Amino acid sequence: MLRYHVRSRDLVSIVSDLRNGKLIKSPYFQRNLVWRDVHKKDFIETILLGLPFPQIFIAQGEIDVETLESRSVVVDGQQRTNAIKEFVDGLFSVNGKKFNELGEVELEEFLRYQIPVIDLELKASDPQIIDIFKRLNRTFYALSAIEKMSTEYATVDLMLIAKYACGILPSGVIDTDTEKEDEVDLHPLMPEDFLPWAAQFEIEQFQRWLVQSGIFTEFEIARSVHLMFCLNILSTVYSGFFPRNEKPREYLEAADEYFPFRDELLTGIERAAAFINKMGFDKASFWLTKSNAFTLFVLVFWNLDVVSRRGSEAMRRELDEFSSNVSEEYALAAREAVNNRKQRVLRHELLASAVGLPAEEKMYKR
Repeated sequence: MLRYHVRSRDLVSIVSDLRNGKLIKSPYFQRNLVWRDVHKKDFIETILLGLPFPQIFIAQGEIDVETLESRSVVVDGQQRTNAIKEFVDGLFSVNGKKFNELGEVELEEFLRYQIPVIDLELKASDPQIIDIFKRLNRTFYALSAIEKMSTEYATVDLMLIAKYACGILPSGVIDTDTEKEDEVDLHPLMPEDFLPWAAQFEIEQFQRWLVQSGIFTEFEIARSVHLMFCLNILSTVYSGFFPRNEKPREYLEAADEYFPFRDELLTGIERAAAFINKMGFDKASFWLTKSNAFTLFVLVFWNLDVVSRRGSEAMRRELDEFSSNVSEEYALAAREAVNNRKQRVLRHELLASAVGLPAEEKMYKR
């Protein structure tokens, strides 16, 4: 039976623990931050009015026997603790006032606000904590399929590769002695050799294409939609076309210690993204909608040497011609049932034919 304690804490003590790293608001199992400004402001107004809100769940962390300090983690309440910290740091205003513009009485009442806390007698590394996290998230922002996968397969090599490619994991090795307070806590069971291996590969161009080009909205990125997209790209260039998200889940469940051709995959997606970025599409481009971006990326990846010799300017002209005269057959496959294997193959074949590239699926897996 899990033991826990119910208590209340001054808001100021929560903020202090967040700032000095004693309380981690973004542990390895948490989702990305999804609250928009309107949610944050409404929540802070709730505190300013002295109204109650649901408990924050906190799990005890590991104790550092040298410093005699411990770090706890937020199991449920990430969005609320983040909103509090951002308001105190002056990042947004509520009812026309920022934190440092509150009156003396209002400021003291805000800082002394009693936050309901449930302390779980459970270490952050305990696998049971993930189940608790899932059960607590039965709200409008309930975990999506990819957020569940991200947690369930957090230590599987393919998931780690995709997270690194998306910029969710840090580049290089974190120095835990100088870790910043807002860095996402790494999974305690993540293979120690993963980040040193991944740090060998540049991934800037891929992140620029995937995250910054406009393929996904900020809200979609917060909900890890781009992570599922990345998993599908990696699985497609590795094994060919498949329906929906079938192959990523299959490969994640296999839990290979090292995903096959991992070096070639990271090198290849960076080269393919660099070539696409060089063509200079604007954010409203036909080629930066999800289904078309997927089709173009896979085609470029499988034909990198050919398109590189052809050059980005020549390829851009052919793609502009294609997008200005899209056949109804392609348009339908890019608009309806876009993630079915049939539609993915059809788009690939029609685009390859139009720009004079082979339609062969040049996957690594044979």
